[in-house]
Amino acid sequence: MGQTLNWLCYYPILVFGMFVACRDALLKAPIFESLDQGLDELKVKSLEMAIDRQLLTGLGVNISEKRERAKLARSLREKGISICAILLDNDFIREDVKGEIDYVLKTCEAAVDLGVKVARINALMREAPGFTLEKYIERAASSIKACNRSLAELGVSLAVENHGVIANRREFLQGLLKEVGSENLGLTLDTGNFYWFGYPIQEVYDIIREFAGHVKHTHIKNATTERKNERRKPREIVMAPLYEGDLNLKLVVNTLKRAGYDHDLTIEDESLGRFSPEERRKILKKDADFLRSLLG
Repeated sequence: MGQTLNWLCYYPILVFGMFVACRDALLKAPIFESLDQGLDELKVKSLEMAIDRQLLTGLGVNISEKRERAKLARSLREKGISICAILLDNDFIREDVKGEIDYVLKTCEAAVDLGVKVARINALMREAPGFTLEKYIERAASSIKACNRSLAELGVSLAVENHGVIANRREFLQGLLKEVGSENLGLTLDTGNFYWFGYPIQEVYDIIREFAGHVKHTHIKNATTERKNERRKPREIVMAPLYEGDLNLKLVVNTLKRAGYDHDLTIEDESLGRFSPEERRKILKKDADFLRSLLG
């Protein structure tokens, strides 16, 4: 029995059911002195880790070489920390589409050595002159298909985030998922971004129900507005701590649970900029406790 327990402790990635995680960007100064301190205070053992085009992680570690990836993976294992997903800063609307595809593939190859199975990606981060909805879908789908041809062997899934003025559109996500037609593509569900885009709150819940079966990763945030039942322009909201906004996150979590989702609930509190570092720490701790309470 002792050997079994030690083995389970050594591999913290073995998590059953939904669990709380946090973006690495929130675990740094000026909020926390170190990653370890942040995770300990939040009582969280999983993080989403950003990786840029030079394979520099959000932890400040360059993982361009295999031995550096092995070193980082070993360090995290010894601390009982898992990486629930990697976060990329790609944009398939860029002129150099091949460069964006190469960035995704290179990063996902590194993710395999870190034991990560999900890569959060962007689709198209800005509007392009003359592009119709169909053209946006075609551009994103063709890029993702090019990635999928190599990623199938790696066992890494892509999770496009509902993000910005294109990928928050319900009809864009419907068309993209249909056009790609692969289990290897799903969503990073950002709970606040559909609301940010301007959908009335009830429609936000409807959209989440529609796409819940495609969710592979999450960003959990909340927001508030006096016009929550009206269609608004993008950005006409105020970000709020997870436990204070308009969105019923218990309803969202239950919707995901009914759809069979069993991965992370990653804290992404975008209200923190309004507060001092000490206040941010207190809010993040309440955010983490709140999400744990939703999981029972």
